[in-house]
Amino acid sequence: MDKKLKADEVALLIRARKLLKEKGLPKDIDVSGICEAAGVSRKTGYEWESRLTKADELVLALEQENEELKKKHAELAALYKEVRFENEGRKAAWFIHGVDKLIAGKKNTSASPKKPMP
Repeated sequence: MDKKLKADEVALLIRARKLLKEKGLPKDIDVSGICEAAGVSRKTGYEWESRLTKADELVLALEQENEELKKKHAELAALYKEVRFENEGRKAAWFIHGVDKLIAGKKNTSASPKKPMP
């Protein structure tokens, strides 16, 4: 065997061996024998396998997307903390320098008074 098995492949093969033993099937059973034991044709057996493979691929894609979203969330949370910290600093500076009082004390004298509507 030239290629090493992946962890999920090893787990799948071990589960398959356990299932064969539980169902009383021989260890060296072929696809036709498995399908016959299930009471389905080989074509149906391969269709089931294909659907399961597609579902596994979908789950894998969703897990990857979930990880990406978690990373983006962590980045946004860090950015939010940074912006919040900056805003707190600005508020403190405005309070220390009395900017709010200065703005409140100034009135807009350049605008002409509005006439009441008839």
